[in-house]
Amino acid sequence: MTAKSIVARVQSEALAAGFFACLVAGLLAGPACAKRADLGSIGDGSASVLWRGTFEPGDLSEWTGDGEGGIYSQNIGIKPSVISAMAHGGHYAGLVAIAPTASMVSTTYLFRNQPSPAAGYYSAWFYVPSSITVGSWLSLTHFSGSQTGNGKNLFAIWDVNLYTLPGGGLAAQLYDYVHQVNLQQTNPIPVPLDAWVQIEIFLSKAADPSGEVAVWQDGTPILQRSGVATAPNDWVQWDLGGASDNLLPSPADVYLDDAAISLIRLGPGS
Repeated sequence: MTAKSIVARVQSEALAAGFFACLVAGLLAGPACAKRADLGSIGDGSASVLWRGTFEPGDLSEWTGDGEGGIYSQNIGIKPSVISAMAHGGHYAGLVAIAPTASMVSTTYLFRNQPSPAAGYYSAWFYVPSSITVGSWLSLTHFSGSQTGNGKNLFAIWDVNLYTLPGGGLAAQLYDYVHQVNLQQTNPIPVPLDAWVQIEIFLSKAADPSGEVAVWQDGTPILQRSGVATAPNDWVQWDLGGASDNLLPSPADVYLDDAAISLIRLGPGS
């Protein structure tokens, strides 16, 4: 099954219930059940872009105005804001702050509940200052699922975060909460600091071992997990911003801009 055929399905089609039952059945069936999606190529069709968050209104209305998005924060008193001093495209960008203390996770995410295609691409640009020291991990983008399929009883399912390389610098890794697997690059590509970097994620929803998650950094494929259950049902929330349990300075700022949800891979040239 290709990504093109997946996204052609009616987006409101509900995925199979009984996520964990399907997962166990798939594991028992073995590799024959795994399906690998054709991730496709970069496209430029505007009709395939389902949503954009550019911050160009000068506020967070693109995220919150339709009632399908919002702000989630934990252990931080600083609200996300829109600034003009730093922007990837246009005149404005988003700013989030996190302030972990005593190994307590601090989180500031902007999130979207819709649109949520059966298979789609989630992209955004991030600017991480070189003044930040990551002690354990720095989450930039994250997916949550709903045990009840209605936006309640949320739990983490996927996370793209940065970790410190042995020789210095930061690299991206993919954490699979469902299977408790941390996927790292064989030959890590450092994330540029004091510069804008695009992170783009392909998520194909599946309650059985036919799903897929893949990650690009500035257009280069860096991480991929195929033939896995990726979500318990059709309800998935996309978060982006920052989260960490060990980071200096505290508070620390992360910038984001030009977010998009699409049916095609946009790439850094979009």
